[in-house]
Parts: sequence; structure tokens; C-alpha cells
Amino acid sequence: MVRAGLAALCLASTSGCSLLLDFSPGAIPVDAPPEPPYSQSECDFGEPNNSPAEATPLSPTDVGPAAICIGDPEDHDFYRFTVPAGTAKVTVRISLMSATLRDLDLRLSDATGATMLSQSRGVEDTETVECPGSSPACPTLAPGDYLFEVFPAIPGSINRYDLSLTLTPM
Repeated sequence: MVRAGLAALCLASTSGCSLLLDFSPGAIPVDAPPEPPYSQSECDFGEPNNSPAEATPLSPTDVGPAAICIGDPEDHDFYRFTVPAGTAKVTVRISLMSATLRDLDLRLSDATGATMLSQSRGVEDTETVECPGSSPACPTLAPGDYLFEVFPAIPGSINRYDLSLTLTPM
């Protein structure tokens, strides 16, 4: 279509046709920066929670939405939860809200964050750790405090997510 329009422009001219295109940096229009795939409130959910020491206390009623956002240093979200006595099973799940964005992963550790107990590093839209469980492997969790971390699967990955914590009694 553009070629036809340029040809018609050249035919209408009696003195020939010339076309000058300017691709210099000053001539290129600057677009607005792209909108992030998450809201500021999703980025702010539980913040600051970028380290085990800053982990946000989480209960089964806290579901987000939250987000791993662009940042320097790279964003990681840590959450702290308590397993009460008489708990048969613990399930931690994140559900990615955009399949077109990058993958996020999930890691479960002791209360200090020093000992990893399990992790889910799949490429699906949902990452789940179930304790006790076999895929991925996770021991039965004794009563006490634990951490889970949501982090980029590869450096620079960002995405929105919902989270869930289920404590199933015996």
C-alpha cells in the first residue's frame, strides 16, 4: 500500500521522483515506555519482603495478587507462615496470572531460609509444593515457622501471581 502511494506520488510529479528518508536518532519518534504487566499495588503486596529477614507473615486467607517486578536488585518475594500442631498436610501454590510473561518458581525452606526443604521449578502456569509430597519431594512439616520464596525462573523474569497456603488438619 505504501509502495503504491509512493508510485502515485512519483507519477503525479512532472519533474521526476525523489524520496528522502531520515532515520537519524533525532528523527525517530519516541514512544511512551511500555506499561508494566502488573499494577503498583501488586508490586507492593507484602513489601518489603525481598529477603528471609523481611518475610511477610502469611495466613491461608492471604491470596494476593502479587508480582515479581522489574527492579535492581532483582525482585524476590519471601513469605513466612506457621504450621500449627495437628497439621497433616501443607500446600503452597502460586498461580501465574499471565501465560505470556516469564516463568516464576517457588522454594520452601526452614524459618531462617538457610535450609531448602523443597522447590517447584516447572514451566507451567502453577507452581506447587505439597508436604508431605513426592513430586517435588517434601517432608512432613513439624509444627513451627517456615518460609517460601517466589523468584524469577531466569534472571529478569517478571509476572503477576496469586498465592495460596493450605493447612490441612489431621
